[in-house]
Amino acid sequence: MPFSSRPMRAEDWKSIKHFKPTDRGFRAPERMGYEFMLWLDKVRERAGVPMYVRSTVRDAAQNAAAGGASKSAHMDALCEAADFAGEEEGSPMPGKHRLAIVKAALELGCTRIGVDENGSVHLDRTEDRRPSSLWVKV
Repeated sequence: MPFSSRPMRAEDWKSIKHFKPTDRGFRAPERMGYEFMLWLDKVRERAGVPMYVRSTVRDAAQNAAAGGASKSAHMDALCEAADFAGEEEGSPMPGKHRLAIVKAALELGCTRIGVDENGSVHLDRTEDRRPSSLWVKV
């Protein structure tokens, strides 16, 4: 069973404290999973550090350009994946922030986490279709 029951609606964003549909990285905020976004908000609250959206929904060309997996969760019709990076476009996230986010995500049940060589953190909740995994690219 998917983590989210439906996509985000315009009015749902009012209940999200730490993210806005206009944040960079939300190419198609209406395709984000509702429960996933509520969960991400909890991760951000628990981590206690900024989480700047780098990438969410991708088409096949965008995914290939980003170096994403061929069956990336970013390409799902109902997206339950997000990457986070530093505050400035293309900048890495501080290591202590990455650690706080990974720790919070694990505490809140996430079992698909990636830490990339570019300093970004990937979180997704597609455990129903993809095996749990932790990957680090250095």
